[in-house]
Amino acid sequence: MGDGDHGEQNKQDERAVSRRRWLRNLLPLAAEAVATVAEAGGEGPVRPPGALREPDFLALCTRCGDCADACPHGTVFTFNEDQGALGGTPVLFTTERPCRQCDGFPCAAACKTGALAMPRGRSVRLGSARIVEERCLPFSGPECGACAGLCPTDRALKLERGRPRIDQELCTGCGMCIVACPVAPSAIEALT
Repeated sequence: MGDGDHGEQNKQDERAVSRRRWLRNLLPLAAEAVATVAEAGGEGPVRPPGALREPDFLALCTRCGDCADACPHGTVFTFNEDQGALGGTPVLFTTERPCRQCDGFPCAAACKTGALAMPRGRSVRLGSARIVEERCLPFSGPECGACAGLCPTDRALKLERGRPRIDQELCTGCGMCIVACPVAPSAIEALT
């Protein structure tokens, strides 16, 4: 082996040790982040399609940003670095920018560590939504239908006698209907 070969091998060994050290240090931070979310009564941030359970996701996510870069609709954001263990991890804000559940899930396909696994099927459950009847126009008289026909499952949101109804079992929580609602605040709320 030449001197150049030894130098390259040393660099590879250093990267492997550095990665192991990074993962070992990250696991307690991931546990802390999950505990903080649980204490606050939440289920955690909405992750891109294919995300593993939160502790596993945090342990595998390298904060590379590839999933955000791969999203053709700019739906995947990253937490700011000052967000502790969550800093740099991808997050969805479906009430502001809906997840379109793209063919081939480019966000998951871009993940090299397996923190985002390639989803099976055509849609992924990110949460769900509900109608707030007091704010929904068809419940007070005028017609609307702005949310109709947007559901990626084609079955979760239906109009019944001109009023929207969401089937909680079928809703993916993508946010398409929430963003389309012309009422402010939206007559459709995200549930996680």
